[in-house]
Amino acid sequence: MSGFDDPGVYYSDSFGGGEGIGDEGVLKRSQIKKKFREFLRQFRVGTDRTGFTYKYRDELKRHYTLGEYWIEVEMEDLASFDEDLSDCLYKLPTENLPLLEEAAQEVADEVTRPRPVGEENVQDIQVMLKSDAHPSSIRNLKSEQVSRLVKIPGIIISSTAVRAKATKVCLQCRGCRAVISNIPLPPGLQGYALPRKCNTEQAGRVKCPVDPYFIIPDRCVCVDFQTQRLQEAPDAVPHGEMPRHMQLYCDRYLCDRVVPGNRVTVMGIYSIKKVAQTKAKGRDKGAGVGIRSAYLRVVGIEVDTEGAGRGASSSVSPQEEEELRALASSPSVYDSVARSLAPSIYGSDDLKKAIACLLFGGSRKRLPDGLTRRGDINLLMLGDPGTAKSQLLKFVERCSPIGVRL
Repeated sequence: MSGFDDPGVYYSDSFGGGEGIGDEGVLKRSQIKKKFREFLRQFRVGTDRTGFTYKYRDELKRHYTLGEYWIEVEMEDLASFDEDLSDCLYKLPTENLPLLEEAAQEVADEVTRPRPVGEENVQDIQVMLKSDAHPSSIRNLKSEQVSRLVKIPGIIISSTAVRAKATKVCLQCRGCRAVISNIPLPPGLQGYALPRKCNTEQAGRVKCPVDPYFIIPDRCVCVDFQTQRLQEAPDAVPHGEMPRHMQLYCDRYLCDRVVPGNRVTVMGIYSIKKVAQTKAKGRDKGAGVGIRSAYLRVVGIEVDTEGAGRGASSSVSPQEEEELRALASSPSVYDSVARSLAPSIYGSDDLKKAIACLLFGGSRKRLPDGLTRRGDINLLMLGDPGTAKSQLLKFVERCSPIGVRL
């Protein structure tokens, strides 16, 4: 037992970005990738009598020619081609989706040859998934669905700016200046622990210190990513409860697909991330070791085209535009808009004018001292029971897709 209490340095070799895969695992992955490649090559729609087309092969060629390096795959098509392959993608999307993207890249390489000079190397292809399955609710997502494909509806209520996330990092040692390139990082919001010890052979040199590595940003491979917040649809919230939220992670061509206010149906991988640690003392010091918070790594987004919060594809007709311009030029537009709010409720003119201001929003102001005031307007309604407070707020909720009635 000598040296049992000797303090030492314990570290994990994080260069691989994951656990090693044996020969059997490599063989299984290659077989799954081969099936994905056959599906993208051979799946066709139509009949021999009416003529058929190779759906995904033609889509890959058309998108690649337009400079759009993505393709959308329907899960029902994959299930009709090979049900076991579809089941593998449903249950283990984290491992099998990269294989599908590699297969799509190989098929794109075949169907786009010969490419112009300077574009000989084929680009990475992003695969988006789509399904006609019945969507679930945020409230029904439990620990059993972690790392599986799920489909949930809701309303986008906030969105961050597009930022860059490294998919492969380049490290350099502070001591011996050795450089290690192309270290893969896990997708999503998972972190990466830098190796704590330098493994470079150092014959005749002083050993490198603990935690010697730092990241070289200019030599990292990055992709665009964006985080958004999804809220339950108002009609799915049980009576008397607050709507629940889910954080979304979108990357590459899924960024900027939707804006706050859109009603969407999201398909993604139900994932978990490490919770930010808080300072704890005594018995509660190790209470949060195994706790993780949930988020959704998006692999497909469908924007609802009907109802409030519909996508931007709907356009205003010239006749509607003329009516809007005539209404805007009217001197009594403020009173007209206020009267059109909940017309079945008599009176409450001042309250309806306040609600009209709330729906249109204010202007963002920057004060001389540098402070910024947002243009958002909130409304607090106080009154006796039976004075139509809830009915007025229900009308607002129908008009404003991101409004929340408390």
